[in-house]
Amino acid sequence: MLVESTKNVLVKMMGNVFQLSSDLQPFFDGVRFNAWNRIVLQPWTAANAIVLMVQAADGENWIRDLVVALVAKFPAKIEFTTILAVIDRPAVSTTNSDPFQEVLLDAGRPFVNRKTLRRQLLDLTSNFGSSVLRIDGEPKTGKTYSYYFISHIARGKGNVVNKFDMDGLPEPDSLAEAILDRIGASRPLPLIGAESAQKWAEKLASIVASAVSEKQTPRLLIFDEFKDAPLPAGTASLIIRLAKYADEELRGFLRVVLVRFGDRLSTEVEDAALRDEALPFTSTDILAALMQISAARGWSVTENAVQSRINEHLQIQRVNEHGQMEQLALKDHFTFMRELVRELERHTTP
Repeated sequence: MLVESTKNVLVKMMGNVFQLSSDLQPFFDGVRFNAWNRIVLQPWTAANAIVLMVQAADGENWIRDLVVALVAKFPAKIEFTTILAVIDRPAVSTTNSDPFQEVLLDAGRPFVNRKTLRRQLLDLTSNFGSSVLRIDGEPKTGKTYSYYFISHIARGKGNVVNKFDMDGLPEPDSLAEAILDRIGASRPLPLIGAESAQKWAEKLASIVASAVSEKQTPRLLIFDEFKDAPLPAGTASLIIRLAKYADEELRGFLRVVLVRFGDRLSTEVEDAALRDEALPFTSTDILAALMQISAARGWSVTENAVQSRINEHLQIQRVNEHGQMEQLALKDHFTFMRELVRELERHTTP
């Protein structure tokens, strides 16, 4: 499956090259017989149809066929050739037969410890499991890095994953519009009337829920990057109502992950929600992950040698913006692990 950013580029490029909406159905049906009538719902726009077809191609494993057809039809567009190269790039080979125990994700991203999160995702992605996961934790404990592992697991289970960063403090209609756009179901949204912001947000959530139901595609929405500043009126209500839909009418099609979300959900959802507390990982965790990678790759390296490198790394301090010495941040540990994995690969692979 393609990462979301690559799919967004593909959608944008297709919107640019197909000048006539009438050309879309013959093209897609040429890639997959009768795909258009099966996937595109009436009424449709060119933009929505492209999003829907790309999502379906990715989820049904014919995305490469689609891009090959685009390269053949538009050979001068280097972007399609580049995306095809991304698709054909060898995937990172697994380090564990159980995907929930993986420590090396796509693009060579290490993912360390988080045993509770691994268990919770097993529940979240099961047919009869919980529908909402709340992730909390102190600053610099890896909450945002959770996205990469959640995506790794959820996509492997056939879910489309969409992440929404809340640091821009979006208004309810802006957030609903963004969700609908990612679903491929953009539509007019009502302006707030005489009702409260909460009631308006619940109307917007109902529109989003209808779009999810229409698509019949298992989907996981991740809301992350919340600030300490209050959200605009109604935005939290929109998220809370979507979580309730996930727990009730949309159990087969919607899962919601909230990373450091400060508001309380409805009582029924709050009681059933899964919870994970992100904690800093230790030297032991780093060693375990690196040795798992080493064993899977067949590298000839000892625990003592790897532990020595880890100890050297953990001794490093740096000067912060206030001129004070401080320990390395979490991202520094991930960078160290990636660099050490590459070094071990160079020196131990024939």
